Amino acid sequence: MAEFIVRARAAPVEPEAFRAAIGGGQGVEYLAEIIRSALFVSQGHRSDASVHLVLEKSRDFSRIVSFGGENLGSLVDLHEDSMLQAIANALETSSGLGKDEQITDSRGVTVRTTSFEHLVKARAAEQEIYLLDSSGEDIRDVELNSSGIFVMTDHTPMPKKSFKSMARQGVKKVSLGPVILHASQCITLIHNEMDRQADHRG
Repeated sequence: MAEFIVRARAAPVEPEAFRAAIGGGQGVEYLAEIIRSALFVSQGHRSDASVHLVLEKSRDFSRIVSFGGENLGSLVDLHEDSMLQAIANALETSSGLGKDEQITDSRGVTVRTTSFEHLVKARAAEQEIYLLDSSGEDIRDVELNSSGIFVMTDHTPMPKKSFKSMARQGVKKVSLGPVILHASQCITLIHNEMDRQADHRG
């Protein structure tokens, strides 16, 4: 089961601020493409994949909005506005949550009030984590764990202290090539590599 953690540092947590940011140059609209690339394929979806969007622009706590293929509720369709409204609606359900609490809405979208650092640390103790970085090992030379977690950021650079923290936790750096891509494009390439490796092993 592939998982993706995408750090969206500039994305607002408050629902109305999130909606107002769409098309405003903060990169919010790209989150829809990330969800689509992580979970959906032609005429279906990946039941063994999940994506965690870490939204950090908040007056209280970061929000981790998680979409899982195994329990995904009904999304009316796949267009951008529908995906973004699903995020905003999930954020509304999380209003008033205390630190390290979570709630799941009627569509199966879970929101947790947990920081990026705490999420990565907790998952690193359970599963193998790969960090996308241009200085990492070429992903084509890495035998990927079928239940690995891939960490990446949006257009906002990852703080240097986060790199150091993840290195201490044993997170492995992998590279997708010489050109820096959008997060959604990275996810597509990772899925393809994992599909090919699984087919080779099978």
